[in-house]
Amino acid sequence: MSLLNDLFAKPLDPGYEDAAARRRAAGERPTSKGTWRSPALAIGLVALGLLLTMSVLQVRNTASVVSSERQGLIEQIHNEDERVSRLQGEVGSLESEIGRLESDLLQNSAAGQQTREEVESLQATTGAIAVTGPGVVVTVDDAEEQSAENGTDRVLDLDLRQVVNGLWSAGAEAVAINGQRITPLTAIRSAQNVIQINYRPMNAPYEVSAIGDPRTLARDFGDGSGGQWLRDVASKSGIQYDVDSEESLTLPAGNTPLAYAVPGEGS
Repeated sequence: MSLLNDLFAKPLDPGYEDAAARRRAAGERPTSKGTWRSPALAIGLVALGLLLTMSVLQVRNTASVVSSERQGLIEQIHNEDERVSRLQGEVGSLESEIGRLESDLLQNSAAGQQTREEVESLQATTGAIAVTGPGVVVTVDDAEEQSAENGTDRVLDLDLRQVVNGLWSAGAEAVAINGQRITPLTAIRSAQNVIQINYRPMNAPYEVSAIGDPRTLARDFGDGSGGQWLRDVASKSGIQYDVDSEESLTLPAGNTPLAYAVPGEGS
């Protein structure tokens, strides 16, 4: 019991008491490990606050710059769209004016009228102008069940070239595929298993429209190389095709630009 009484009566070791008494007598203040750290901690907190403030300001400035640049690009796109639309309208007006002047110039004489008819015929044949008339539509589509790894059960660019050549041989006056006019500069090719007409990707089914006498055009195409090609390919690969006569077809003008050809000196 005496040990417990001493413990409660004197909780501190006598050595600690003596040391504390000497410090009090010498006028020393108790030291703390945290005392020397408090200035460094305060400086660190201030620096951290400054960094956070600068980061927030930088983010706000960056967001403001990005928003301003984005708005500027949007306005630039709108301005360019308006300019393109305006130029397209001017081109259409100039083309109409040229057509009117040509008509006025050529219709004043028999020779002029004949020349006008020849020009219109050449324009229609070369795809320079849109044309309307009766004809046929040859629709070619992939096989219903596609399983061949080499793609032979899909319509190939070679198939479309054979169809187009067959229609020309059968007497077609103008041809278009899925709305793309076939001109002397048209390329029918395949790139990465995608057929391109005038360098524009196309998807099946492919509608090959041709203007001409519907009766003779359909008959001669079926009897010629184009029809024979389709029959052979259909029997081997399962691709589908159909030939329909149409009372009226409208084919757009070709849009393949000239890269090297320019008007001659005598034009």
